[in-house]
Amino acid sequence: MLYLDYLAYNNALNRVSIGEKLLLGGGSLALALALPRPVALVAVVAAMHAVMVLARIPVGYIARLWLAPCAFLAAGLAGVAVSVAAAPFAALASVEAGGFYIGVTAEGLAAAGGLLLRSVAAVSCLMMLATTTPVAYLAAWFARFPGLRPVSEIALLTYRFIFVFLTAAGQIYTAQQSRLGYAGPRRSLNSLALLAANVGRKAFLTANDLSNALAARNYQDRLTHYYPEQAANPFRLTAIVALLAVLAAAGVV
Repeated sequence: MLYLDYLAYNNALNRVSIGEKLLLGGGSLALALALPRPVALVAVVAAMHAVMVLARIPVGYIARLWLAPCAFLAAGLAGVAVSVAAAPFAALASVEAGGFYIGVTAEGLAAAGGLLLRSVAAVSCLMMLATTTPVAYLAAWFARFPGLRPVSEIALLTYRFIFVFLTAAGQIYTAQQSRLGYAGPRRSLNSLALLAANVGRKAFLTANDLSNALAARNYQDRLTHYYPEQAANPFRLTAIVALLAVLAAAGVV
């Protein structure tokens, strides 16, 4: 998470307008969810990864970022590809267990494959935004719209609390390790429970401190956001719109 935040602030596209990146990422995400043809979804995946490479995000780190989504996708796709029934059914392969028939059908595999491709395309769009645009800048950009201001402020504060949790958990874990808190399975379980309890306590104390700090600064239900001035480039906007048009055409033709 910390390295991802570093990359978001220090990539080759950090001076590109947030609106342009949102147009590219959001437009591609909409196409990934709407287009029916697999070739368009593959094109979306390729385009998003090309943008990340253009931003000089390390290829090895991009591969590591995919580990977490792949774990969720594997769990979800298993439920789509595998069928369970009380009576025998036409399957490519099946087994009987406890009176139930568990198998894989051609239709299930086709549905799982389509879902996998669409999910990979959608995650690629979000990954492009996450690696090239800081969350603080996104929150500041969305806060310009009155209806989205409360949501963006809550999202920003929640994101900041992630780093508070990580720092507190790291400090507690180091202290426990120095006292042999993880010397055996039993002590490890006890230390882990204490760590979780203390991190939760730290979260409540930090939230209270944050509330007092905002009150001391005359907080009036409105946070002051800052992000660097980034003028939209007409040439890039035209290129993004053209790319989205090509992707849309590839998905319907």
